[in-house]
Amino acid sequence: MYARFYNNIGEINLQSPYSQSRFMLENPQKAGVIKYVALGDSLTAGVGSDDVKSTFVYQTALNLSKQFGKVEVVNLGQPGATSEDLAIDQLPVAINEKPDFVTLLIGVNDTHNKISVADYRNRISYILNELLTKTNAQIILINLPYLGASDAVPFPLSNVLDMRTKQFNNVIAELGHNDHIKYVDLYSQTRQPFIENPSYYASDHFHPSGEGYLLWGKIINAD
Repeated sequence: MYARFYNNIGEINLQSPYSQSRFMLENPQKAGVIKYVALGDSLTAGVGSDDVKSTFVYQTALNLSKQFGKVEVVNLGQPGATSEDLAIDQLPVAINEKPDFVTLLIGVNDTHNKISVADYRNRISYILNELLTKTNAQIILINLPYLGASDAVPFPLSNVLDMRTKQFNNVIAELGHNDHIKYVDLYSQTRQPFIENPSYYASDHFHPSGEGYLLWGKIINAD
């Protein structure tokens, strides 16, 4: 089942709509300049959407532009990244950028790669500690969403991955208690809609479509 699952995604091979990792949004009606850095995997890279503007990273930047005159965005999301990859490759860059806001959504590939819950906890704890002690950023910590239409992730693989997702989300919830962290429970708010509405999936029936990402953006940026 794992082989079938990965072969299907690999054959379709959806790409990120981002042609560059940096962009700026400006709002002449507001003052101030901030930097927003997005950390994560293919979901942060927006794989599945045909339009950058539909991705949750763009939607988050757009929401920030309602408060600030200029929002400089650095999207470091890399398809296939695990929490270990993020800690090694993305985290040092993020810290060097001196961000004001950070989104962190990582772990879907960890669940698929059979990484232990204990190892995942250690990595997320390390990432958050580095961000909290080496930057002044407000962190938007997003838990792992339910992903995979039934034809792409059949039973019992769907149950296994859902169980793993819940275990990893327990870790994220435990580590999300800090004044500088906004914890977003994406899983519970999108699980049923993604089960019931196939339009929320892209053509590989795993990554979100633009419509799916827009739903995420509303939830992530809700007050």
